[in-house]
Amino acid sequence: MVFKVFGRVIGGFFKAIGGIFMGLFRSIGRHEAFLGIATVVVVAVFGIWFLLTALNINIVIGDPKAAPAQVISISDTATTPTPATSAQPPPVPVSHTNAPAATEAFMTGQINGNADQIWNSLAANLHNQLAGAGRDKTYFEQVFANNKKNGLVYQGYQYVGGVNNDNGTSIQFYVLTVMNSDKQVTRVPWTFVLDKDGKIAVTDFPG
Repeated sequence: MVFKVFGRVIGGFFKAIGGIFMGLFRSIGRHEAFLGIATVVVVAVFGIWFLLTALNINIVIGDPKAAPAQVISISDTATTPTPATSAQPPPVPVSHTNAPAATEAFMTGQINGNADQIWNSLAANLHNQLAGAGRDKTYFEQVFANNKKNGLVYQGYQYVGGVNNDNGTSIQFYVLTVMNSDKQVTRVPWTFVLDKDGKIAVTDFPG
């Protein structure tokens, strides 16, 4: 008796399940065209989404908000230090003409062997320095006599130029042409420093 009741319940259950599936299949059969269209739409949408994702393309619908500006700190940027450039002084004008009278007298005195001309071109303080070292005007006379004895001749000179200093003094440059007893010619550079009065304050002298 129990098994008969149980069998009827089980049979009714499966019969109900079967009825549900049959109704579902009938509904699908009636709406087959709609389901086909829906399936195509879903596949198309999914395909478009997959393509846009692969190409990294974003589609924004509506009015997008502007992205906030990115603030970059100066300390975050890499800077290359620039070497400090030292200020270069302006070029000093060099004169190639209008040689000073004192230096012209000195060089002419060398060529002519004139000790007075050389001595008078020197500043007073240089007179004192030379006199203290035993080199007065007679010293230059002796130098010229020795040069003549040894066949040393001062042939000529060339004024190279001069530079004026801010304190009123100047530096003058010459080249002296000398020929020895073997007729060999050499050129000797000669530098003068003139004081504010235009007299020779510093220079070299022959040995």
